[in-house]
Amino acid sequence: MNRVVITVRFLDDRFHGLLDRNGPPEWPPSPFRLLQSLVAGAAGRGDLVAGEDSVENYNYTKIGKALDWLQRLAPPTIVAPHSHRGQAITRFVPNNDSDNLKKLNRQERLTAKPTIPTLFLLEPDQKPEVHYVWDISNLHDVPFDSIRDAASCLTSLGWGVDMAFAYARLADQSIVESLQGVRWYPKENAWRSVGMLRTPTYDRETQECTLCDLRHCHHTAINRIEHGKPLKTVDKPKVFDRVLYTSTERPIGRPTTVFRLLDENDEIYRHPHAKLMHMAAMARHVAIERMKVDPPPWKTAEAEDWLESFVCGHRGAGEQHEQISYVPLPSIGHAHADALVRNVMLIAPLECERELEYVAQRLDGEELQAEQLVRSDGIDGYGQNSRRIFLERITPPRGKFIAEYYLGTAKVWHTVTPVILDGHNKKSKSDKTEAIARQTEKLILKALARAGIESPCEFTWQAIPYLKNCLSTHKYNRNGRHTGYHRPAHLRTHTAVHVRLNFTDPVPGPIAIGAGRHCGFGLFAIKNN
Repeated sequence: MNRVVITVRFLDDRFHGLLDRNGPPEWPPSPFRLLQSLVAGAAGRGDLVAGEDSVENYNYTKIGKALDWLQRLAPPTIVAPHSHRGQAITRFVPNNDSDNLKKLNRQERLTAKPTIPTLFLLEPDQKPEVHYVWDISNLHDVPFDSIRDAASCLTSLGWGVDMAFAYARLADQSIVESLQGVRWYPKENAWRSVGMLRTPTYDRETQECTLCDLRHCHHTAINRIEHGKPLKTVDKPKVFDRVLYTSTERPIGRPTTVFRLLDENDEIYRHPHAKLMHMAAMARHVAIERMKVDPPPWKTAEAEDWLESFVCGHRGAGEQHEQISYVPLPSIGHAHADALVRNVMLIAPLECERELEYVAQRLDGEELQAEQLVRSDGIDGYGQNSRRIFLERITPPRGKFIAEYYLGTAKVWHTVTPVILDGHNKKSKSDKTEAIARQTEKLILKALARAGIESPCEFTWQAIPYLKNCLSTHKYNRNGRHTGYHRPAHLRTHTAVHVRLNFTDPVPGPIAIGAGRHCGFGLFAIKNN
């Protein structure tokens, strides 16, 4: 049993917790809110500290010590029901100021209180439960008995009307997989404007922690009134962390930054569609050269390894690593789009916004070095171009093709550049069509998994492009001459296909899959209806 699971069972099929006083709704209920409810329940029963319940008293009971242990854990995985945002209602209630002689009329003392419920969408045999799952496989001396006692103290989660009870149990992976609901996974060190949930925190150096802060806030609340003196301020909780939670209901796109290509006259430069890999290689090359002399200060100790892995994209045998993708963006989106490359997008893994921002700031205004790249990497044909090319960082305008088709959110996506599969779909010339189709499907599933796409989807594939002025996956024409896309040497013999993805739920961009996803191949755009 390597998991601790705290299950909260609501008495009703709705939840009223908000991220702020006026919304939006908080869903799922945050780990901070769970700890807050556990602390309130234990303190209400007198089971938090031994002796007088004052902020100076740190003589915790077994339950108090268990809650202190709980706040130090990494953010849990949350399993919650499918949900739907209910109708927002504004209620007008007394403002607890009936002693105000200037407002003798009750109607003048009413204050607005918005109510935005989150409604559970339960399966026929599903209970209104939210599960919090912590991995304890590497921990020792787990105070489970006290955690179980603390869970039994919970009386509500959210507002006072969100009455609930809770219980704790030890579980293995099979039990966790059997829990009904949507899985919400924490993505530490990532940041987005939506999807951030509060989590408990503990600072070992300052000894500042969520539990101490909650007790302090409660102390200011019960001591706010003192006879003959003005009403004292009630402190709100402020010691917590914010962690991004993602799921199939709220997937998030990876962090990106976009550069426009300019020539020496500050005019838009247009790069051939078939040679987009050359543009990716040049952008990568200038990033490498820039980071060699100016690596991030927080990466100084490991600058060489970070450069080799994150910027260059080189991976050691058996290593899992994170890297930047250098993706040229063909111009698409209207009937006269020519699919030429005028922009380059850098894509980073979810938790690498800081590193991407650092690299992007230093690439703004840099010149791409074509001639040097030809000599060092042997890329054929591009060195003949004598025009100078510069990078200008931009924010993609709303309503234009980058924001709409590459970075939008939709259920149906199709390739702009073909997906280069990690292998071959044809083992011999005698392979039957059914065998080739099965192998192609297997390789596409592998490409989706390696790109980290977890949302369920159906897909189809073909050799012909879905968009005008894009190229087919054929490498040679009828005369045996090279046609189609220029590919990196290590990918020239791999199978390539154009793919259309149909997701069950809307998925945000950017989407790039396949063995060439880091250099512009396997790039998807939203299907234009």
